[in-house]
Amino acid sequence: MKIIAVVSMKGGVGKTSVTANLAAVLAQDAEPDSIAVLNLDPQNSLHMHFGLGIALEEGVACQTDVEGDWGELAFPTPYNVINLPYGEVSEKQRKAFEACLSAHPDWIEKRILQLGLPEEGILLIDTPPGPSLYLRQALACADLVIMVALADASSYATIPAMESWLSNMETHTTLDNCVLVLNQLEPDNKLNRDIAAALANSYGERMIPFGIPRDDEVSLAFAFQQPLSHYSPDNQVLEIFQQIADWLPLD
Repeated sequence: MKIIAVVSMKGGVGKTSVTANLAAVLAQDAEPDSIAVLNLDPQNSLHMHFGLGIALEEGVACQTDVEGDWGELAFPTPYNVINLPYGEVSEKQRKAFEACLSAHPDWIEKRILQLGLPEEGILLIDTPPGPSLYLRQALACADLVIMVALADASSYATIPAMESWLSNMETHTTLDNCVLVLNQLEPDNKLNRDIAAALANSYGERMIPFGIPRDDEVSLAFAFQQPLSHYSPDNQVLEIFQQIADWLPLD
């Protein structure tokens, strides 16, 4: 099983949308029950990309029993993607969950292994922006880290700090297995193009060579609680997600 952590330095870059739509593309030709997404972001919106609804309350943050497992929290979807939501929790429940993460550095990894995903399976982890207990736990078990950023001045300025955190979190993750993807690209925006070119020059082979263009249908798909591959199967952005999926070192 391969574990992919999807991370960002700041919010508003479309990290959760990238996680959902990449998972949906990977699932199109995958065996049943082999693609899963885990939401470690307290915003708890990832499951809504797969039609699980705004009222879904159960999630991994509800499970703080050391002997418990996440099997009953793994929700199947019509899109061949298993969902493990964060859950709608109170402040007290959130703090209890984070206390578990702090006390048990391998909490997330152990529960992922208990899910029994097949050897060829892929699990994508959506993490909250910036450094956190959630990010540390995700990095502790991730085989690959995808950093999502925009081609704007703010992302350009903050990516080095994100890399510094990734390399200093004392996990097995190194910058060698961290790659960068640019989201919401605007080809007609000169500053956008210049920053994308500068990042490509800096990151070389560690930058995914397929940037994801801005497209209103990505947001509309979320509004209809569907991955883009089902809401608009002829959308050209899907080809980009497929190219990214093919490019990722998942073998």
